[in-house]
Formats: sequence, structure tokens, C-alpha cells
Amino acid sequence: MNVLLLSTYDLGHQPFSLASPAANLKKAGAKVTCNDLAVDNLNEEAVEKAKLIGIYLQMHTATRLSISLLPRLKEINPHAHIAFYGLYAPLNSEYLQTIGGDSIIGGEFEDSLVEIYDSLAIGNTEVSINTTSTKKQTFNRPIRDDLPSLDRYAHLIVGDGSTKSVGYTETSRGCKHKCRHCPIVPVYNGRFRVIDATTVLADVQQQIESGAQHISFGDPDFLNGPKHAMQIVSRLHREFPSITYDVTIKIEHLLKHMNLIPRLKNTGCILITTAAESVEDKILNILQKGHTQEDFINIIKITRRHGIALSPTFVPFTPWTTKRGFLDLLDTIGRLELINNIAPIQLAIRLLIPNQSALLELKELKKYIKSYNQESLSYIWQNPDESVEELCANIQKIVAKSSQLSQSRLNTFKSIYAVAAQANDKDPTVFPFSPPINPTKIPNMSEPWFCCAEPTEDQLARL
Repeated sequence: MNVLLLSTYDLGHQPFSLASPAANLKKAGAKVTCNDLAVDNLNEEAVEKAKLIGIYLQMHTATRLSISLLPRLKEINPHAHIAFYGLYAPLNSEYLQTIGGDSIIGGEFEDSLVEIYDSLAIGNTEVSINTTSTKKQTFNRPIRDDLPSLDRYAHLIVGDGSTKSVGYTETSRGCKHKCRHCPIVPVYNGRFRVIDATTVLADVQQQIESGAQHISFGDPDFLNGPKHAMQIVSRLHREFPSITYDVTIKIEHLLKHMNLIPRLKNTGCILITTAAESVEDKILNILQKGHTQEDFINIIKITRRHGIALSPTFVPFTPWTTKRGFLDLLDTIGRLELINNIAPIQLAIRLLIPNQSALLELKELKKYIKSYNQESLSYIWQNPDESVEELCANIQKIVAKSSQLSQSRLNTFKSIYAVAAQANDKDPTVFPFSPPINPTKIPNMSEPWFCCAEPTEDQLARL
């Protein structure tokens, strides 16, 4: 029986969450085709032949793109069983069912996809699964054979301006923390599940053999299970000493496990992404981040001392953002010499409140929420200061234009700073930060990390 697994967007890397279920389904006897629409056009022949189509919804942008794709899939093959799976599937379960989703799978999804396949294979066309599972699973080595080659995905730009081909894998799913704005929380509720080290390393090895020079570990937090994580990178470095890697780690975990930072460096870690979100303690408390502004400043100093670049991400526009607060964020970034560490998009992001978000439990948020917008799959909120909304719109325009013109991070930051200064009645021609005498060139991905943007025209054109 033919199965088609589809991904519309996965942050610029080859989708682990197509390759992983493909392995389980093939082991069960399925003929699996993986189709990544982030880089390829829709495989209409595979759509036509498939009895099961699994659509991966790991993030907001991917979900909106997948909903736009669904009518075309239905037109080509109206009889295929449509299974939406991934983080955003259960968050939008009711709507996905009304538009034609037959099964909705959240959390750990490999076993449920096989269950659907087994039922369809014996002729049970009435099968329907609506589940969010966090139970332990047995993982197989992901099968990546029919995915596009790694050179078609985002690459790492290293300090000297050269590039490295990037592989991607995961060592765990879920997260033990409950940051209120995080979409993982409604699905995993503080739980996380590890993928065994042998499977992870086998996946890494096959990507290295396919040309990967750097591995991006996509766990929501690499140090949710520190022993497990360090076992993997220690073995990786021992077997492939020239391979570098990057990880995502909470500031709270970096401080708690400071003793591991030198080991991360010594095993090849050159970049850590961390969700700083804000430099205002009030907002950090509302989001339940588990760190303070002082913690953020301390971890910058610590990672810099050990020679690992830190790439903070932010949610600068929230219902509690002020013009002064946004300028303070820019001043903090400038003082800490982080301008080149931060992708400009991170200074334009507006708080996303999806369905079932833990933020909705906050009484103090209700006065800012206007309505739920089905098209955007999020709650519409309004900052009480209209000039902050105007500032946000202006910053987003600057970032969009800078991306089109491929401007440097420094020049984009200067443009953002001028607009923010003017909004605060300060001289927009004054830029108070001097470039460092010996600037450290920061490794960064050619496609910045973010997951809540509007779908682009290019993305929609592939559907």
C-alpha cells in the first residue's frame, strides 16, 4: 500500500519527521514516498497513488501552508486517508477535521501512523485516530533516501565566511518546562521523550556520509536529559572529530549545567540558540521563562568566555511591550555586543497565541484579546498603546526589506534602532554603539530560526 508523507516547511532543514515515520512505515510493509514542499514541488503522482497521506504540522507556518495545500490534495485524490501529525495538529484538531482531516496525531506520532496504515491495509477504511500520545516508542534509523540532498537546505555560515553543509536530527521530543507561550506545553505538559543514542548516531552517520559537515540538533531543549545528550555528542566527537554542531538550550539550563559548557565546546559545539524572549523581568515572569535579565547577561558572558556563540531569540512585541521597553531591548543587545548574534527577524516577532495556548489561562491577558482568527490560527490581541502597534509594523517592514536586499545584520539593526529612537522622541541619527575593535564573526544559519511568520509567496507557489 502506498503512503505519502508531506512537509511544507521545517525551518530550512531536511525533515526528520518525514524520515523517522518513513522508517517505521516501511518496516510495516508500506511503500513510502517523502515529499518536502519546502524545496520540491508537489509529487502529484504520489498523491494520486497514496491511500494514506500524512501531513506534518510541527509549527505555525507549516500548518497554514498545509491547510492551503489540502484542497489540491483532495482534488487529486479524494479517497486518500488524510492524517495530520505533529505539534500543531492537536492544537487545531477541530478545525482540521472540519476541512477534511481523517486522523489527528499529536506528540509521538510514529506508532499511530503505523496503526492507521495497518488498518487501511486490511481494508478498514473507517479508521480514524484522534490522539495525543507521549508514550515511549521504539525508533528506527530514519530513512532519508528519497528526500532532497542536504545541499538544497540551509547551510551554516562560519566565521571566515565559508559554509558548511548541515544535517539535522533530534535526540528528544517534548520539554520538561512549561513556558506559557510555548506550543509544546499543551501537547507534552512537561514531559519529554528521548530517542536512543544508537538510533541518533546512526542517523548522524548517514547524513555525514551524504555530505553533512555540521549537525543541527533540533531538540526543544538539548539539556532536558543532560546525560543522554552528552553521551551522544561525546560519541559523535569521538567517531567524527571534525564535525561541528549546534543545539538549543534554555538560559535556565545553561546556568544549571554550567559545568557542561566546556564539554559542549570540546565536543564540537559552536553555536547555542536560546529563547531569551525579553530583557524585562515582568514579561519574563508572565511568560514563565525561568530566568531573569541578569541571568541572560551572565550566560552571555559565560558562553563567550568558553568560545561558544550564543544566538538569542526574542518575542519583542507582546501586549505588555512599551516603546521604552523595545528601545531598552535594543540598548541591551548593543551593550552586550550581540548585534551580529541575532537574526533581524527576532526583533520583529509578535507574540503568537495559538489555540489551547497556556497563555489563555492568564486573566490579565483577556483584556488584550480581541477574537480568534481561524485563517491565522491564532488569537488576535491588541497592545493598549497604538503607537507600539505602529512601531511593530514599521520594524516588520524594515526586516522584510532588509531580507530582500540581503543587508547585513548591523545595517538592519541601525535602521531598527533609528525608528525605535524616534518613537521614543530621541535623535534617530545617533547610533550609540561602536563596532568592537576585534569583532568575532558569529556562525549562523543561512535560514534564520523562527516559526510564526506569514507564509511567503514562494512557499505558497509550491503548493
